Amino acid sequence: MHTRYLVRWQTFFAVVGILIVGGLLVQLSFTRQAVVVPVPGGTYTEGLVGTPQYLNPLLATTDVDRVISSLLFDGLSTLQPDGSVVPALAEEWEVADSGMVYTCTLRSAARWHDGMPVSSADVLFTLELIRAPDIPDPNQLKELWSRVEARAVGERRVRFELERPYAPFLSYTTLPILPAHLLEGVSPADLELSPFNLEPVGTGPFRFVQIAESEDGTLSLELAANPLYYRNPLYLEGIRMLFYRDRGALEEALLDGEVDGAFGLSPEALARVAEEPTLVSYRTYLQACTILFLNTRSPLLTDVRMRQAVAMGLDRTALLQGYEDQVFQANGPISPISWAHKPDLVALPHDLDQAAALLEGAGWVDHNGDGIRDRDVRSFELTLLTQNIPAERVTLARRIEQQLAPLGIAARVVVVDDPQEFRQRFAARDFDLLLYGWGQLGRDPDEFALWHSSQAGTEGLNLSSWQDPETDALLERGRAVRGRDVRTQAYWQFQERFVEQVPAIPLYYPVYTYVMNSRIRGVQLGPLNDLGDRFQGVTGWYIKTQKMILDRSQPASRSGDSR
Repeated sequence: MHTRYLVRWQTFFAVVGILIVGGLLVQLSFTRQAVVVPVPGGTYTEGLVGTPQYLNPLLATTDVDRVISSLLFDGLSTLQPDGSVVPALAEEWEVADSGMVYTCTLRSAARWHDGMPVSSADVLFTLELIRAPDIPDPNQLKELWSRVEARAVGERRVRFELERPYAPFLSYTTLPILPAHLLEGVSPADLELSPFNLEPVGTGPFRFVQIAESEDGTLSLELAANPLYYRNPLYLEGIRMLFYRDRGALEEALLDGEVDGAFGLSPEALARVAEEPTLVSYRTYLQACTILFLNTRSPLLTDVRMRQAVAMGLDRTALLQGYEDQVFQANGPISPISWAHKPDLVALPHDLDQAAALLEGAGWVDHNGDGIRDRDVRSFELTLLTQNIPAERVTLARRIEQQLAPLGIAARVVVVDDPQEFRQRFAARDFDLLLYGWGQLGRDPDEFALWHSSQAGTEGLNLSSWQDPETDALLERGRAVRGRDVRTQAYWQFQERFVEQVPAIPLYYPVYTYVMNSRIRGVQLGPLNDLGDRFQGVTGWYIKTQKMILDRSQPASRSGDSR
């Protein structure tokens, strides 16, 4: 009996031991887990059409130059897709209650690629270059900065004093900063000839290595990760850019695996990309809106009812049919991802009956039966001016012509190929309708330049010649007050007024597809204010990975940081 009980107790303790050990193993499996994490290493190769000309961001005008400059240089601030401004080289901003004095403190860790610290002298030097009368101003920065007084208040502090409160000011501090210690001996007039333009030194996440030409004539640019970068260390070791003569050559290079990524491919190439399992497509849109401007000084469009009739006569969904993969439909004057966009904004509906009632109420009737409304011996004929670039714009103009015809409105499409002639007609406001593209709408919701009465002259950018005191007051308030809540209310009211008064009809934003090899990971692409913005999150891109044991009770040790 004693032996039998002893065996039973031994069996019992053995089972209990197994359960305890098993429980510990299960618990360990929940607290410790093998995961794959990114590690530094690898080079990303991108293909572009064109060749670099000026790698000095103040002179950069082409897409190629601006894209490269975005990797090499930083501004005091960075612009987010929704128009918000976050510090970059500036560690922090102080704003006086008056809204007229801004003071920035530069990051102590900010260094030029050659190791020199970034100082207030660099900021002042860059602004002096911009203000110089004999320097090229392709990016139209001189007007604003010539009215701002800047002075150093220490090695790392700069104070900016404005003539009057201007809420969008910080959005202009994204201006790339240049190194005074390398360029101070170069006169503004000679800046275009400086070797710096092809051997730049900046503060961005990547530094310039070389430009080289291969035996087959392909030009390449080598960039290396900046070990002195003031944000998180980068995963990519470098970026290599290869330059091609045209889009066809670029597309073949991508499909053949010669490059890892490319931007702006043709619809035909994108269809081939969809069949390639190693390629991933990232779709977004550029905040450059194509707009149908209505000339409010035209005798046929002075009456707001006529502008409303034109808007109601257009079926914007049908206008964009066939271009769904290339455009994103607009519904108002402020980008839908802007912090100031009114989410419940509703454009005038497509309603032919209501449009016809507005026309007839104003006395426009087809008296002679020719299909075109007339009044006082004048026919309702509008000149619709546009260009042939991009090609879909002419197709869109023809569709507008076709949709207005049933209303008894004749829209005569005029396509001007010669750029000089187009600019002349553009400046003289020699049109009733203008189908045109407008860029950089996402910098800040301030649209004073496009819609304020003071900008309605031939030198201004108010292409609709719209003069509306209520709108003027809202736009002035929106740029004068600093509080975002107050600005938002002003811009919401402006958008409602815009839809009601119809100075223009925003139609679409162009969609861009960024195609990349699946080996490039960590890519996040939001709406772009500029093509170079596709690299805003480059510090989080990675190629190489390794397995590590993650203790779930501890926080993760590293994550990608977006610029």
